[in-house]
Amino acid sequence: MSGPSRKTYFLTYVGLLGLLLVNTLIAFVNLGWFSTVIAIGLATIMACLVAGILMHGFYEAKIVQIIIAGGVIFFLIMMSLTMNDYFTRGWLPFHTP
Repeated sequence: MSGPSRKTYFLTYVGLLGLLLVNTLIAFVNLGWFSTVIAIGLATIMACLVAGILMHGFYEAKIVQIIIAGGVIFFLIMMSLTMNDYFTRGWLPFHTP
C-alpha cells in the first residue's frame, strides 16, 4: 500500500490550520460549558487527522490499525473511569475524623 500524496499532506495541513483557527476563535467567545465541548471535539478531529494521515495510520497493515483501535478503546475506558470518579465524588458526605 502506498502512502498519501503531496496533495493529501497539503490539504491535511490546511485543514489542521483551519481547525486551529476555529479553536482559537472559539476561545474568545463565551459559550459557557459548550466552549469546552467544541474545543475537545475539534482537538479530537485534529488528533484523528494527525494519527490517520500524517502518522500513516490509514495506510498501514490491518494489525497496526487493530493496535491503534485498541489504544483508542483503552483511552476511552480510562476516561470513562476518570469521569465516573469525578461525577460521583459528591454522593457521599465527606467527614474528617
